[in-house]
Amino acid sequence: MTPRIDEKFGRRDSQPAIKIRAAAIKALELIIRWRKISSLVLPKTADRFELSGRDRSMFYNLVFGVLKNIIFLDYILLKLLSSGRYPSFYGSMALRLGAYQLAMTDIPQYAAVDSTVEALRSLGAHPKELALVNAVLRKFAEKWREISLPEDKVAFLSVKYSHPEWIVERWLRRYGAKMTEQILSANNAIPPKTFRINTLKVSVEGFKDWVKTSGYEIEDTVFAEYFNLLSDVAAGEFEPQKRGLVSVQDAAFGIPIRLLDPKPGELILEVGAAPGGKTTQIVEWLGGNIKNFFAIDNVHQRNLLIVENIERLGHPRPHIITADGTRPPFKKRLFDKVFIDAPCTSWGVVRRHPEIKIFRKEDDEPKLRRLQKDLVGAAFRMLKRGGLLVFTTCTTEPEENQGAVELMIKLGMKLLPVNEAIPEQFVEAEGLIARTWVHKHDLDGSFTVVARKE
Repeated sequence: MTPRIDEKFGRRDSQPAIKIRAAAIKALELIIRWRKISSLVLPKTADRFELSGRDRSMFYNLVFGVLKNIIFLDYILLKLLSSGRYPSFYGSMALRLGAYQLAMTDIPQYAAVDSTVEALRSLGAHPKELALVNAVLRKFAEKWREISLPEDKVAFLSVKYSHPEWIVERWLRRYGAKMTEQILSANNAIPPKTFRINTLKVSVEGFKDWVKTSGYEIEDTVFAEYFNLLSDVAAGEFEPQKRGLVSVQDAAFGIPIRLLDPKPGELILEVGAAPGGKTTQIVEWLGGNIKNFFAIDNVHQRNLLIVENIERLGHPRPHIITADGTRPPFKKRLFDKVFIDAPCTSWGVVRRHPEIKIFRKEDDEPKLRRLQKDLVGAAFRMLKRGGLLVFTTCTTEPEENQGAVELMIKLGMKLLPVNEAIPEQFVEAEGLIARTWVHKHDLDGSFTVVARKE
């Protein structure tokens, strides 16, 4: 039987093991070469290769496995390549994919090597490249344990946990060796499959009772409307997700919305709203009363993701506007509450978006700090006297968060305690900061403060 051909995604082999790995190579290309976001690439690629059930889960695990361990894999592979460089881009993806299976999974050697080489063949690789990839992977299987990691402490941790040296060095200075290694290890761990219940469609208690009788295994999290799915099913194939009863979201992000505490009748602005996880959360807290709720993001295509999320959940649509949050199209002193989901380096969500370790550069931070301050300044101007600003990021790096807080104080805003609405384990700085840590709480890393315009 002749395999189906897809001009964009190459030949789709009918054998599942080969098809899974061909899909993984294509997904890695989109993420690494074209800098696409894994959470968008993976479901679309899985759909195009018609992967479902266990095949889809394995595809996700292989791609995330390579991304989480890419510096380690490159360190070993480049020592085994006689030229010291990869033969081609597809060849590099296939070698990394095969090496990950050999070093970090229980997949038998013959299956890991043969199916990866055949996947590369299905994507049109030259016979000489196929022979090279086959030989290097077999050599990797024999030799990888014999290759020593660097002796230097920073380089050793960088390779072992596949984090850039500059962030390892910074964390060692700030946190010391023990905490740094805990963070690095937690960033590489498999995160829980956490969902938020769509309370506009179903009650929390009713949903949890129903899902437990439907054959799924779940566990509660720190906030009632969240749960972790323990059953072996991909998030995209979880029936409540397909029916719009739940959203994929880490429970850490129940914190900023609790501190915002949106109420019908309040004029509320969300800045940096795309792709819409917190937007839909605000809609749910408002009970669907969205006539005074505005959400802005500066990229139209990203705002379409908000619309997509709103429609999937069956929510009423708030006012979604493409606009620059530093120069918003609103008059001064208009809003009761402004919620800034600020652009940041995203070091708190690496376990869910491991491509951050590849993309993020040290010199990104100064630009992001300036942008955060500009957003705070604009929010201050739009707030009524007595209005609340909730500022949140998904990073724990003080180089970013502290600058925004200092500007709030400089503008005469009053930082408010967070400990009344938030569990004690997340409260820092004498009750003025809510922070989550991946290694302490098994939640994504986050930072949130609340300030009132006096």
